Amino acid sequence: MIKAIIVDDEVHCSERLISLLSNHSKAIKIVRICHTLEEAKNTIKKLNFDLVFLDIQLSDKTAFDLLKTIKNLTFQIIFTTAYDKYAIEAIKFSAFDYLLKPIDKDELNETLKRLDKTLDINNAHKLNTLLHNTLTEDKKKIVITTEKETYFLEMSNILRCEADGSYTKLYLVSNDTIYTSKTLKYYDDLLNSYHFFRTHQSHLININFISKYIKGTNAYIIMNDESVVPVAKRRKDDFSDRINNLNKFA
Repeated sequence: MIKAIIVDDEVHCSERLISLLSNHSKAIKIVRICHTLEEAKNTIKKLNFDLVFLDIQLSDKTAFDLLKTIKNLTFQIIFTTAYDKYAIEAIKFSAFDYLLKPIDKDELNETLKRLDKTLDINNAHKLNTLLHNTLTEDKKKIVITTEKETYFLEMSNILRCEADGSYTKLYLVSNDTIYTSKTLKYYDDLLNSYHFFRTHQSHLININFISKYIKGTNAYIIMNDESVVPVAKRRKDDFSDRINNLNKFA
């Protein structure tokens, strides 16, 4: 059985989560509910548990303030939060699970299905990546999980992404390739605000590594590694606008 604590400063939210988790009473046992950051700190020091449902906003503090005080992460984390683009973006980059409030029963069930029964050996690295991403916009890191390995990459090391059915190939500056089970749309949603542009249904590129743009009916891009990436007709205008905006700030 998984032992869990809930950290949430809103009583009605923790009560709803407890109600939803009652359907999983054979698998998960709630051993403590904390409503303040200090209470959570003391609980983490004293109790042994496997999982924490952690609210992002804790009064005038955040979950990140709490996590910065933890030296050895010995439990898994599922963040619970009202929509906050910045916080969720950091969580997604770091490959932690999260639930949006008000928590939906089906979404909770899906998240619990993904929960490992044993502690992820990369958990501490994920936490470091998460905290790094909340502190800086430079050298933002991303966690890439494959069937056999987990990579902790600086986003700037990704040259381009290419769809392969429901999978994605990531081409790195080092000439290495990573094959992941995430769709290209997943990486597009995650990266398009950070110098990445989807030129085609099957291609997402890092604009910083464009060598040449060949215009015309069948427009295409030559990347720094000499790979050729097509630009779909419907994406040409958006791509030109993106390039022109870069020139304004060059």
